[in-house]
Amino acid sequence: MGVIYLLVYIFGSLSVWLGSRNVISAALDGESILGAMQFVGFGVWMIVLAAILHAVVLKRREDAGVLEGLNPSRWKLLIGGMLAWWVPTVAAWIQFELYIDPIRMFPFVTVVGAGAVVLWLAFRVLPQTKMMWPLATVAVTLLGIPLGLLTVSVPIKHFNHHLSSVKIRAFENSGYARSYEGIIAAHDDTYIGGPAPLIGEEGLGVLGELADAREVDVEAEIAAGRLREAEDGTLIKINEDGSEEKVGTLETFDDVFQEALEADRKVASEEEARKRAAWEAEMEERRRGGRFLGLREAPAVESADAS
Repeated sequence: MGVIYLLVYIFGSLSVWLGSRNVISAALDGESILGAMQFVGFGVWMIVLAAILHAVVLKRREDAGVLEGLNPSRWKLLIGGMLAWWVPTVAAWIQFELYIDPIRMFPFVTVVGAGAVVLWLAFRVLPQTKMMWPLATVAVTLLGIPLGLLTVSVPIKHFNHHLSSVKIRAFENSGYARSYEGIIAAHDDTYIGGPAPLIGEEGLGVLGELADAREVDVEAEIAAGRLREAEDGTLIKINEDGSEEKVGTLETFDDVFQEALEADRKVASEEEARKRAAWEAEMEERRRGGRFLGLREAPAVESADAS
């Protein structure tokens, strides 16, 4: 039974943490927080269920088992918890200010520290009864662990957004338990240009003229005064208002169309250069931004190559 309620505590705490993180992200992005709040509510329900199971176990045992002799209300627990909770986070922020990459973080220490602080507060506030341990455990799983995880995940998200990677020690169990160092990579700053358009406005205009073209009797049109032939052989159309414009022919279509395509490529190239310049400016602003102490000037980096 003890293993069951412990697992339910942990599962509920993780649900509260994930829901809390999603609530914060949704609020910052201006999105609805209803779905995230439902996840938080599910986690709270799991924690309450675990507390009920915990209370039942204690009532049957008539003591707190191995926890009976512990006294979490001592000041040493508060001081140690505060140090474990905030020192790794402050150290990570200093690394971020100094442009150290990857940033080294210790999430397990941070979570344990936050849980210890909440446990100390719970034993200071709650009445000294046999049911104090279930209530204190609820406080730790409902507040301590999610607070510790948020203390880790929020800075990591901030560091990644500003193009800094984070190194943490993680654990896995593939036949045997072992620890390894994992890298939470920064947001990808590789520029990916959009596909060049096959044809643009100039080319479409030429194709539109081709679609509207009709066969005419040149000599008859010249005789009627609606066409004239220039010295270089170019046909000129004379409009009713007296204005003139060149008349395309099938023989000159390829040259005109290629000129239009070249103009479209030039426009597309200029637009792509503008987009890339804006992207590079944004990446540089993100790389240099997010810092408040100004402990070090941002190191120079080479511009990323386009893919």
